[in-house]
Amino acid sequence: MKNKFLQGTLILLVTSILLRGLGFAYQMLIVRFAGTEAVGLLNMSFPFYIILVVLATAGMPVAIAKLTAEYVSRGKEWQITSMMRTAFLLVGILSLCGLAAAVFLLPRLFALLGTEDRVARCFCVLIPGILIVPFSSVMRGYFQGMQQMIYPSLGQVAEQVIRVVSGLILIVWVCPRDVISLAMGLAAAAMLGELGGLILLWGFYLYTRHKQKRKAGSPTRKNNSVLPDLVALGLPTTFTRLTSSVDMAIEASLVPFCLMAVGYNASQAAGIYGQFSGVAVSLITIPTVLTGALATALIPAVSEADAAKNQRTLEQRCRQSVRITWMFSLPVILVIYVYGEQLCRILFHIEGLGAMMRMLSFGAVFMYLEQTVVGILQGLGQTKTVFVNNFMGSAAKLIGMYYCIRILEWGSIGIAGGMVLGYGLQCLLNLAALSRNVQIRMSWREMMLPVAGSAGMLAVIRGVSSFQMEYNIILLLAMGVGGCLYLLFLLITGQISDLTGRKKEY
Repeated sequence: MKNKFLQGTLILLVTSILLRGLGFAYQMLIVRFAGTEAVGLLNMSFPFYIILVVLATAGMPVAIAKLTAEYVSRGKEWQITSMMRTAFLLVGILSLCGLAAAVFLLPRLFALLGTEDRVARCFCVLIPGILIVPFSSVMRGYFQGMQQMIYPSLGQVAEQVIRVVSGLILIVWVCPRDVISLAMGLAAAAMLGELGGLILLWGFYLYTRHKQKRKAGSPTRKNNSVLPDLVALGLPTTFTRLTSSVDMAIEASLVPFCLMAVGYNASQAAGIYGQFSGVAVSLITIPTVLTGALATALIPAVSEADAAKNQRTLEQRCRQSVRITWMFSLPVILVIYVYGEQLCRILFHIEGLGAMMRMLSFGAVFMYLEQTVVGILQGLGQTKTVFVNNFMGSAAKLIGMYYCIRILEWGSIGIAGGMVLGYGLQCLLNLAALSRNVQIRMSWREMMLPVAGSAGMLAVIRGVSSFQMEYNIILLLAMGVGGCLYLLFLLITGQISDLTGRKKEY
């Protein structure tokens, strides 16, 4: 039978590459046109907006994806209609509550925290997203559960294209050149993108639901309330994402505070945070193109295998995902460690981030593997475990940032040090939890061949970049050549063909 898990992952991967390519190019341009201070202001306001979005979404995407996959596997497609009506009503009520909180409560919170007025003004532009994003998330959860990845992928592409085009128009031709106007223009572009994605997703949803209702027919018995199931699955996910969002909000306030405490002014602190969140994180998260696609596809795939009590398929899918993460993240980690400073200079015109990039590369493998493992645990219904581990990792990250920046006075490197500590602890805890449910075994050959291939890729990059040409061009060309040879190495050694499953999946 067809491997729907790998097919879905491939669709999401292609989409993620396109989205990340657009997003990365956009990030480079806004850093050049708007500057890191404007990017820092936007990123300092964004976590407060995300907190309200998470509360309004109530963990519905994961809950809907899992329940939809279970209904399909058990031949109960007719229950999906009741589930979706309940989910839409729930997020509608919560979105209105979130809007009220944004208008009446957040200004008081900003005053209590002593937040900059520029950050509060950026947040005001983001408020419409509280009424948009939850509904888009519900529909993405449905498509994810049906393993129809093409529809949410197209919605995300539309959202990103609108965001990029409108953002460039606003910051280049419309907005005044002061920092706060540029930051507010970037926020407005994000909202226009969310609105465009919602409209397209709604059209796809109405089309697919019409087809599904005709196929499923009328229910043969009375629908039981699905609200308890949605809440039971959604609440732990909400707590997990809320922990991450609160963590981001505290980080956005803590980092500038610590930087100012050791001698930087407010403008410099916002600029350094912009360099970290807008430049360094953009580079280090490149492999999340793959791990994000895996995590999204894993939830329904693992849930379906778990519901069918098919342990063989479950372990095969988990092993495939971990191998893919290892093979395709390792070379990126090594390249960023060796050439991170040059990439920041070439792509963003930012100097002096070499030490920060090297520090981040130490914890990058934990970041990528943790995202994949979380997708598996959510598919197994272990959302409470994910929440507890995420909370502990977030606490470790914030404590590490405070200690490294304020006590050790490491400056920008301290931000990276705290991030490495947090992701490392979180990943190890999630791996320990996964090992209690699923046995994932990788041979030494599967572990070491990517290491050998990555080492060869670095040798090729160093050799090609030694030619006497314009350095920026030749280094990027060398990385492209090295990456292609690495993929060829994986093909020759059979690493990629093994993933497609020479063993039949039952």
